[in-house]
Amino acid sequence: MTQIPTDLTDEQIPKELALALAGMYSGEARLPARTGGRTAGLAALRAYNPKDYAARNHLLAPISRLSMYLRHGMLSPREVADHIRARARGTDREEGLRQLAWREFFWLVLKQKGQAVLENLEEPKYRAVWSPELPNDVREAHTGLPCADAWITHLKEDGYMHNHERMWFAAYLIHWRRVHWKAGYDFFREHLLDGDLASNALSWQWVASTFSGKPYIMNQANIEKYSAGRWCESCTADCPFMGSYEQLQEKLFGWRA
Repeated sequence: MTQIPTDLTDEQIPKELALALAGMYSGEARLPARTGGRTAGLAALRAYNPKDYAARNHLLAPISRLSMYLRHGMLSPREVADHIRARARGTDREEGLRQLAWREFFWLVLKQKGQAVLENLEEPKYRAVWSPELPNDVREAHTGLPCADAWITHLKEDGYMHNHERMWFAAYLIHWRRVHWKAGYDFFREHLLDGDLASNALSWQWVASTFSGKPYIMNQANIEKYSAGRWCESCTADCPFMGSYEQLQEKLFGWRA
């Protein structure tokens, strides 16, 4: 393996890493949008105030953005849990701990199933016909939908996507574009700074209904509500998400819940 000098400046790191990891990634080699490392992780943890975390589904709500540090072992789940217990109360504390528990659950499933989590754990709960390839318009954020293009751009530029945006994007890709969840999983692994195998694969499978009782979908009203109208108020696209959940289920899956 190529030895990387330990005295590089921030400006030299992308070039040296690009040479050492040639063939193992695509795109431009650059430093991440957020500073990594244990020191930065601890600073982010101490600065995080979990008040109002229970409103985390709203894009404007305060979220921790500690997942990158958890993913790379710069923070431990116990440290984050202790911080939440000390700083949060009521539903904010319950929701914060619940999300950590989900993360640990996914890791236990990975420990039990191993690489099998990269294949359907169950049959999808509808007659699914999925393409294996990620469409170019999706990869390039040229879908023509302002919301979807913003999610993709955010992912590629920042290495991050809000959890609710991840769910919306996954549902759009799997159910509206009929692309296999593994193509989305690979796309996230390519760009997410916090994209660990367990949470990434099993969250995609949860949306696809191969690790849940039914496929997850959203509608335009849900996107508008939780994004505070960020894209919907000025959108002129032919929105595929318009309709009630019952109408969309019938359109996408041929049945109503």
